[in-house]
Amino acid sequence: MNLLRSKCSVFPEGFENLQNRLILNKAREMGIGCELLVDGCEDFLKLSLEHKQIIINKTRTHRLPLIAGLLAKNKQACNLILHEQGMPVPPHIVVAAMGEEAEVFLHQYSSIVVKPLDSSSSQGVTLDVRTVAELEAAIHLATQYGSSILLQQYVIGTDYRVLIINEQVAAVNQYRPVYVTGNGSSSVRERIEMLNRNRMQDTEIGAYESFPAIDLENTHLLDTLHKQGLALNDVSPVDQEIELYDLRNSAAGKISEFYSDCTDDIHPDNARMMIQAARALQIDVAGIDVRCKDIRVPITTEQGGILEVNALPDLTHHVYPHGGTTRDVVRQYLEYLSQS
Repeated sequence: MNLLRSKCSVFPEGFENLQNRLILNKAREMGIGCELLVDGCEDFLKLSLEHKQIIINKTRTHRLPLIAGLLAKNKQACNLILHEQGMPVPPHIVVAAMGEEAEVFLHQYSSIVVKPLDSSSSQGVTLDVRTVAELEAAIHLATQYGSSILLQQYVIGTDYRVLIINEQVAAVNQYRPVYVTGNGSSSVRERIEMLNRNRMQDTEIGAYESFPAIDLENTHLLDTLHKQGLALNDVSPVDQEIELYDLRNSAAGKISEFYSDCTDDIHPDNARMMIQAARALQIDVAGIDVRCKDIRVPITTEQGGILEVNALPDLTHHVYPHGGTTRDVVRQYLEYLSQS
């Protein structure tokens, strides 16, 4: 543990949140004053910029309209506005409970996502639901996190997070369920154990966990390996990618994911679309979740869609990606805040 603290900057008492530590660390570098507005409360930071002071809530700025934050939280309202703008949004409905309407929607689209209407951080979300029994269980899970349930067509493809700061694409991450790669000599168990050991990074803001540890005793893991003809003690061939999660009827919040930078890959049309989406919702700092076959190709309703727009995006995955280029998005964020 001492090693993990070796690069860590010294932070004032009360700075435990990693986003706030990122902001404070970069603010110091840029000569910007940064402190907690209220001692012992990390909800608000006070930034001192030349002759003015600004209060922020992590990546929520003083310029974010209240209505914009509320719209982003309500997935149905958000989808409606984006759809009216002509953007690709997967078909969806909102239900209060399991019933005929939900079953009809499932039969119409064959594979759907079930999520609470106004939750965050993938809580209560179930992916790739295909049967009535799975639908009933998914709705039951979702109701634990919200009173209304969004059913949405499941889009096949790769997941991306596009970070928008002041109508510019600041960074793009591709994320996928954690996997291991065979080396021809180590067992699957050994590869996972090594992955778990390496998930912690020594950073300027302290010990950063790239993803939650993989539970070797998890039955879902064992079933996923079995579907690939593998067991924990098997040795897999060199360069074979071994999936550790099966998205089929899985709770999204329990899936550990790799975040890899692919900012340079986004197609200009897609970049313009993401900027337009943030502008339509009046969100100045937005994290837009997209699923499509390839971010390098213009997104259409036939090959992808916008899944969600977040008004409190996490910057840590862009600063410390599992793979690819580190993006100095915190500097870009603070430079935006410094503008008059």
